[in-house]
Amino acid sequence: SPPAPPSPARKEDVVFEATAETVQSLVLESPVPVLLDVYADWCGPCKQLTPMLEEMAIKAGGAFRLVKINTDNERAVSAALGVSALPTLVGVSGGAVRSVQQGFPGETLFREFMMGLLMGYDAPGGPKISDEDRAKYADLSAKLSRVAGSAGFSFAARERMQERIEARLDALPEETGDGAAAVASAELLAALLKKCHDAPSDKKYRRVNLQNARIAREIGAHPSCRAILKIAGFQQQGEAALELPGGDVLNVAPLSCAGDVVRKWITRTRTEMLRAARARRDDEDKKNLVFEEEASEEEEAEAVDPDVCTVRARVEGKKRVWDLSLHADGAVGEVLAELGLAGREEDVRITCVAKRLIVRSSDKAAMGRTFRELGLLPKASLVIKVGTESSASAAGGGTSLRERAAERAKKGGSHTMQSTGIYGKDDNLKGNLVDMGG
Repeated sequence: SPPAPPSPARKEDVVFEATAETVQSLVLESPVPVLLDVYADWCGPCKQLTPMLEEMAIKAGGAFRLVKINTDNERAVSAALGVSALPTLVGVSGGAVRSVQQGFPGETLFREFMMGLLMGYDAPGGPKISDEDRAKYADLSAKLSRVAGSAGFSFAARERMQERIEARLDALPEETGDGAAAVASAELLAALLKKCHDAPSDKKYRRVNLQNARIAREIGAHPSCRAILKIAGFQQQGEAALELPGGDVLNVAPLSCAGDVVRKWITRTRTEMLRAARARRDDEDKKNLVFEEEASEEEEAEAVDPDVCTVRARVEGKKRVWDLSLHADGAVGEVLAELGLAGREEDVRITCVAKRLIVRSSDKAAMGRTFRELGLLPKASLVIKVGTESSASAAGGGTSLRERAAERAKKGGSHTMQSTGIYGKDDNLKGNLVDMGG
């Protein structure tokens, strides 16, 4: 004889209205499969379907539970499930999305939907699921888990966790001995938390083997690292391991919070380490620069002789440069003797551009003045020009570039636009344009 139908369940035991905060406990951690009904108060088909689903859940005697979600009130949950039509039915078991039906389902589709939910997909006699749908449902499961976990993890609890973890991280450099080692331990810690967060149903990522050489060195050896894992939810399993307890379903919000705090600390600490290293390099560079400048000043102080004038002389039109060391009280005319230009009939002119100075061989008094008198100590660059000056220039007898510039200004006079070639004598049109600013 066929098995007797199950005894009807009480409505309050199998029919629930959920919010984002209760999705974790009512849906993801449910001990039985869940039929998730996403509806809206204004949706006509939803009003037809929901009473039918409630009756089914009661008659099933607890074989599954019906959890209703108002899409207008819980938009984050609807977005995580990719709801685009109402009503939307989502089958969830073992904390994972198994199937999705958008819109009012036909009888055949609904029968397959419920068979998959209660019997399991790919089970003998049950409906099949494609690889594409399997990947899509895995993505929806991850999104729903994140939304549910965050909603159920209060702001106050998050703040307390952040403060506790940051305090432990700040103590880590002292435990490891230096900042670089602390960052290495924190990076391994972040990697362990991320693996557990990304694959919460994989039991191998829930266990931290403290006997592993690297983990023992970078995690197990430091109390702060072990404490951070415990704050995130891991529990000590003897001396060999730390393990995250729980069934197939895990709230990943604490893991996400802990991982974020550790990663931000790593970034901040690296920045501080780089800034400190740069400051140390800058200090060393400054010390070296000061030392080099002091050494250079000492060398210059030792090298400079107050009675010596170092002269670099070049004859205009020649490439050769003479480096001369002459007595400071010697006559400037000695430069010509050193260059073999003394006693020439042509006029010879000595120019020092830096001092705006010109001394002509025809001016015996000027040629007899000393390097010290002319202010050419301790170094001077001189250009020697050999050639006959024009009578007007010679008559001027000036010994400075300023005087020569004044003479040129006197000779200058004014210029018209015609003389400078801007427009011709009879070019009235262009003249008007220029005068008008055109």
